[in-house]
Amino acid sequence: MRSLVAASTATLALALSTATSPASAGITRDPQPWESVATGHRGALAARPVPISGDSDTGAWTRGVPLVTSAGSALGPATGAQRTSADLTWSIRASLFSRGSTSQLGSSVSGQVVDAATGRVLWARNPATARVPASNQKVVTAFVALASMGVSARLTTSVLQAPTNPALVHLRGAGDPALSSAQLRSMARSVASRVTSQGMSAVSVVVDDSLFPAPTNAPGWKPEWVPGTVAPVRALVVDQANVSDTSMHAGQVFATELKAAGVTATSVARGVTPADASAIASVTSPTVGQLVQTMLNASHNDYAEALHRLSALRRGLPATWEGARTNSAQVLAAAGVDRAGMVVNDGSGLSRTGRMTALTAVDLIATIRATPALNSVVFAGSGMPTSGVSGTLAGRYDTAPTMCARGDIRAKTGTLADVVALSGVSTGVDGRERLFSVLVNGVTSTNAARDDVDALAATSTGCY
Repeated sequence: MRSLVAASTATLALALSTATSPASAGITRDPQPWESVATGHRGALAARPVPISGDSDTGAWTRGVPLVTSAGSALGPATGAQRTSADLTWSIRASLFSRGSTSQLGSSVSGQVVDAATGRVLWARNPATARVPASNQKVVTAFVALASMGVSARLTTSVLQAPTNPALVHLRGAGDPALSSAQLRSMARSVASRVTSQGMSAVSVVVDDSLFPAPTNAPGWKPEWVPGTVAPVRALVVDQANVSDTSMHAGQVFATELKAAGVTATSVARGVTPADASAIASVTSPTVGQLVQTMLNASHNDYAEALHRLSALRRGLPATWEGARTNSAQVLAAAGVDRAGMVVNDGSGLSRTGRMTALTAVDLIATIRATPALNSVVFAGSGMPTSGVSGTLAGRYDTAPTMCARGDIRAKTGTLADVVALSGVSTGVDGRERLFSVLVNGVTSTNAARDDVDALAATSTGCY
């Protein structure tokens, strides 16, 4: 039996409040962005695991977390099927074992379904066996980013000029994955006005992406994925261009905008901004909370990798694969999240050698749901995808038998060539919330595996 003792949210807040941030990170945040976590109520943890009687196949336990009372609200009224006031837990459990059988999902599956209010395990299969999580890794990235940087933090991309050489303008990246060409245009106009007033009509552009080290592929990435599936991880990218050198591309775009504003860029080269340089133009990113929502909803790999690195920087660790891995482990440990068997190799889940258990996924979802500051971001309408409605679940749950669960499931998808995963929360026709995670490896047909996983999640709602 695994330990169920988790760190309190006050302990988590204390651990995170001691983090320091390099000044060059370009991250601004509220003075106390975790006050809602420190004072929030995560619910009374069960004194011991609460299995359903006779559940011989679970091999897993989870704590009871009264999510509706501690998180402040449920997912909202379910919409896909007729409501009932009856508790359907027992009939749902029977259906879960039928549809979650080895013959249905295959032998390389880890999964668990838990009643949110009581912590009872309704179904589980190999829940402690670590599998490749695919993009379910982004739930970890979201949690770590919000914990490390705060919901309201923003990233500032700047153009700087040193008094010793004003003919050089330094475009310094802050790791903002949402930086747009429109923002570069705005800065170019400000810079053009400034240098023109200084009597210059031409400058050299220096691209400074030194916030992150020179990019390397994460362990477990296939070389052919870069830059098509994921861009090399650099601190400067514009319009999410998946090119080999996103920083130099951004510099060229900025140079073009300078020319349009009346100033010639005679060259674009990579360099480091002098210590005595001061900002002459800047733009800010959406909040970290908004970046997390975009990442989850669209399953955006490049957003995930940027947040993975920035989280490490915010807590004083290097923006390397190792630094980000260490930061993730520290933040999860501070929150008391089950990490047994976990291997974090990247932020996106593309790594073929990353690992996660269903226990970890469910534990993490429970922690997010029960922490108001996290729940309000991750489970906002623009955050976690909604079955048949939004994000990567928009095109699913649109045919029988799973269409009855349309709008009732909020979950993170995950897909690789032989991996299908889904982890999140369902709202039952009986009004009860259930947490679930299904990680299927060894998939031979992605569509068939998705149908089976979607059916299991729909089953947890009791709609069929």
